[in-house]
Amino acid sequence: MKKGFTLIEMLVTVGLFAIIITIAVGGFVNAIRTQQQVSSLISAQSNVSLALEQMTREVRTGYLFCHLPGVNGPKNGTAGTIPSAALSDCGCTFSAAPAPTGSWTCSALDFYDDASDHIDYFLQNGSLMESSTLLNTPQSITGNTVSVKYLQFQLFGQTEGDQWPPRVTVSIGISPSSTDPAVMSDVFNLETTVSARTIDCTPGANPQC
Repeated sequence: MKKGFTLIEMLVTVGLFAIIITIAVGGFVNAIRTQQQVSSLISAQSNVSLALEQMTREVRTGYLFCHLPGVNGPKNGTAGTIPSAALSDCGCTFSAAPAPTGSWTCSALDFYDDASDHIDYFLQNGSLMESSTLLNTPQSITGNTVSVKYLQFQLFGQTEGDQWPPRVTVSIGISPSSTDPAVMSDVFNLETTVSARTIDCTPGANPQC
């Protein structure tokens, strides 16, 4: 007599096969999703690292950070505009110790570079922006793959006559620009400190120079 499979045996076999395929496909899909998440995180971090490197290069040769000649202390203003003759736009608050050796916490950073170009860094609509006297309009120095959550500058030694080289600490929080909730909720906090090469002092503008 020829023997075959019963209906129950066929159902059990098909059920086990379906379970195994579901587990395998689920693991494969999760692996692809994880790879995409890691790739977006790496892309965002690399993008911001390049932006910070550009900023630190200019800070090293900069002077008059968030203040005008002869003004010992940043004044509050609106970030994103080039300062007028009597106003600095860093939005700073005094945060430590007696002046002039204390530090300032600022929402933006403006200064002059080695070519006397007036530069301003600030946060706008999730992007790290740069404006300068050479640019017609502010431009973003972070790409579309990055969403900047916060930006803060800590300034020390930037007031004239304190005999300290200016030191700028940049704190920035980023997350990848993605519709994936698992990625959007991740915020990476980056921080770097850079010192300028010269001491702020304008002869004739400050009696301590």
